[in-house]
Amino acid sequence: MSKIKEILEYAMRMENDAQEFYSFNMDRVKSAELKKLFEELAEMEKNHYAVLSSIYDILKVTPPPIVMSWVVDDTSREKNISIIADNSELIITDENTISDLAVIRLAYLMESDFALFYSNAAAQVEDGEARNFLLELAEWEKKHETMFKERYEKLLKQSWKDVAGIIFK
Repeated sequence: MSKIKEILEYAMRMENDAQEFYSFNMDRVKSAELKKLFEELAEMEKNHYAVLSSIYDILKVTPPPIVMSWVVDDTSREKNISIIADNSELIITDENTISDLAVIRLAYLMESDFALFYSNAAAQVEDGEARNFLLELAEWEKKHETMFKERYEKLLKQSWKDVAGIIFK
């Protein structure tokens, strides 16, 4: 049971971080379609957290004491990121806006990590119901991953035009 609790604790932190990621970037993307999508995903991740939390509560444990978030408020945000070239239009388009391409790539990688986590976690638990639940979550996240990968590839092809054929066949 302790392995399931650890998995649920981590999963709750992941889902909370995802909700914060989508909420934080909702107003930073240019595309109205992406804004709406991020709004919907923020709500979906909030619901995922609630589902995980309710199962966690059923196991008669208290919620994890600390919910870590990597979303930092603008007052403490690094303004000069030295590892990124100043003229990189794929990452920073102006002082306060991250390009849709960069945000979509982050979302794609995040959802990919979530799908892998749930799939690997399912292999770590002995309880059949818990395993099936984790596999179901892995499938949810895999759908998100696929959606973002397709959007990322589409935006990359639009941005890189002629050289996109080198990356995608």
